[in-house]
This record gives sequence, C-alpha cells and structure tokens, in this order.
Amino acid sequence: MGLLSLMWLHGVMAKELRIVTIESAPFGFVGKDGKPTGMMYEIGNRIATEAGFTYTNQITPYARSAHMVARGDADFVLRYRSTELAEGAIPVAGVLSLPTIVVGKPALKCRSLADLRGKVVGTPRGGRFDDAFDAEADIQKYQVSDYSQMLKMLMNDRIDAALGSSIGLFYNAYLLGIKKEQFGKPLVLSTQTFELHFSKKTADDETIAALRAAVARLKSRNEVRKVVDKYLNSFDWEMASR
Repeated sequence: MGLLSLMWLHGVMAKELRIVTIESAPFGFVGKDGKPTGMMYEIGNRIATEAGFTYTNQITPYARSAHMVARGDADFVLRYRSTELAEGAIPVAGVLSLPTIVVGKPALKCRSLADLRGKVVGTPRGGRFDDAFDAEADIQKYQVSDYSQMLKMLMNDRIDAALGSSIGLFYNAYLLGIKKEQFGKPLVLSTQTFELHFSKKTADDETIAALRAAVARLKSRNEVRKVVDKYLNSFDWEMASR
C-alpha cells in the first residue's frame, strides 16, 4: 500500500490546509471579477490538491503572511526565505526560482552594482532580494508599495532604476503597456527561490511528506512552469536560470 493510501486510512488527509498567498501581482491579487487569483495562488492550490488535501487560500500582505504562518494562524505560504519565516516555519520544498534583476531605461548602462552608486533605485517595500545590493551604502534605495508604482516612477524619471524579481517587474510592465524595448539590458544580481514554508506550530511528518512529494510530481510534469507561462510569456523571465 502506498504512502498516500496509508495517510487516507489514518485520517491525515481529512484536515483542511490554510494557505496564505502574498499580495503582489502576479503572485497573488484580486482579479477584475473580484475573485482571488495569481501565479502563486494557483500553484499553492495545485500543490494542496495534488497532495490530496482540501484547502482555503487567502491573499495576504507580504509581511503579514510570515507572521500568520509563524503564529500557526495559517499552515503554509509560498515565498522567499526570511528571518521571520526561519523562526516559525519549515522550508519544505523549492517551488520556483526567479532571477533578481535591476532594470532602467536604455540610457542607463548598468553592468554591475558599482554603476548604480549615486543612483536612486526603487525596491518593493518589505522585500529582501539581494544581499550585495542591500550592502551597497552608496545606492539610494527608495521603497515603494508595489511594482506598478515603481515602474511608473521609472518611466517618469523619478527613479533611475527598479529592482525586483524578473516576473514581478515584467508582468507589471506588461499590464502597464510598457514594451521590453523601453528597458535597457537588465542587470542580473542573483536567483531567489519561492519555497513552500509550513508552520512549525501545525506541521506533522505525514503532511510535510505529502506536500514535498506533491511539489516534486508537479515540477516533473512541468505544471509549475505552465502556470508561470500563462501569466507571462512576452518577456524572458528565466534569463538567469539557464
């Protein structure tokens, strides 16, 4: 008898998982129809379904998502690692790796972080994307509420460059009607991974094993990439992972 069958017999699968998804397009947002949607919203739901669980999924502000999981008010979230998550959650499986990039207009020749010294670079509020960038004291970091605001500021010359995940930047550029030709060559800083983080307060070995196996199966069938490509196929979001 397989692992999943044994888990069904012991009632493990009867529990309903409480998922939280970070509020940041395209990862998690409310669509025009008023319903929650988004790339990580869909992927989180697929993981729970693949593992055999029922679930709820709530779109939650970025900072609050870590606190909810750490307190046990939610069971898991898909997001980058952080100090808050390390204290209260178990990293179960890597789900999607994304390049962290800096983009500016074509006139900005950016080949290294040194080229950004003395410049103003927009960054998403509350996010940590690259340690080397954070350590550059001569780069002025300007925190903004979301990617859309940051890109509007870039196009209006209120900041010199924008930092974030390739998908976060390029998806919002697409929504705003910004063409890839309006950007210079992106500076790729590093790669960060969205991981499934499960609350230490609600974890059990069987649930963790089921979710880890579900992620592996979905990735082996290319299901994660299919969700990503549905949201973003007009930009080369995988530039750093080849």
